[in-house]
Amino acid sequence: MDESKSNIVDTIKQNISDKKYQAAVNLSREYLENHKSSAALVLQVEALIKLKQYVMAKELVMEEPNSFVSNLGDFLLLVKVLVKNNEFIKAREVLTSFEENNEEYFENGMKMLNDAEEMFRKNSSKTLDELAKQYYHASSQTTLYKQKKAFMSGQHLPYKEFVKYSRFVLMDPFVQLMLKSEIIDTLRKINCDDTIEINWIDNEDKKIVPNQLSSLDDMSSYQYILKRIISDYQSNPEKMYLISSYFNHQSILMYPFNDDIIKDFKNWYDLTIQEYLRDQTYDTADEHGYLEYIKFIKDQFNSIK
Repeated sequence: MDESKSNIVDTIKQNISDKKYQAAVNLSREYLENHKSSAALVLQVEALIKLKQYVMAKELVMEEPNSFVSNLGDFLLLVKVLVKNNEFIKAREVLTSFEENNEEYFENGMKMLNDAEEMFRKNSSKTLDELAKQYYHASSQTTLYKQKKAFMSGQHLPYKEFVKYSRFVLMDPFVQLMLKSEIIDTLRKINCDDTIEINWIDNEDKKIVPNQLSSLDDMSSYQYILKRIISDYQSNPEKMYLISSYFNHQSILMYPFNDDIIKDFKNWYDLTIQEYLRDQTYDTADEHGYLEYIKFIKDQFNSIK
């Protein structure tokens, strides 16, 4: 750290020590307009917490989360910002990502999170009930956008309540599949080891254990599709964008059962391309009964509001 930066950081620290929190925020903000400094950013967030400006603190943390992982104190500041905003599920996602590689961060952060969740249950039961109601009534909303807003409300619930009400949402046939896939992926990210049921594409109920699932990016069928799109359409960027967008939606709608269904990657890819581009004019034989799924998913994609 050069001398001028060191002097600025020391002054911000002194302002915080003197309880001149707004002065600390102003100085750090002014400095960060023209300089990069994780130390100044961390101090700005610390001062914002003292001022109870939790939303602004969260915005800064989410913009540059890597500035808060160099030591335990800074990391716990990040967790504190999230729990002050009742971002319990986002905090658990962050902590779970450190579980294998940094036991100290994980254990200290989980203690802070669990304490905050218990305090929320004790002191904010009315808010908890309202958030739960918004979440498990997601299907009362007619558009994906509004259903996702209900899901965002659910992410402000503590872990046990989030899992509990996710069960209802995942079994609701009127909740859109795009949202169900996002919920399942969130349960995977927070290491949920419960057996969960989901009412899926053809109204069939399926069981999953979220923390045993692969991410979509790690699925073999998805990796094959991405490589084929690049290989086939890299000379036509506009077409590549449209086709990759469609396949991405298709893959999300199918998650987490992509690799269970798609065993012949080439056949699935070719049939999907022909269904999407030619509208039921096929050069490829449906060797595995894929077209029923492909057509249904296309209908789902076209009906998203």
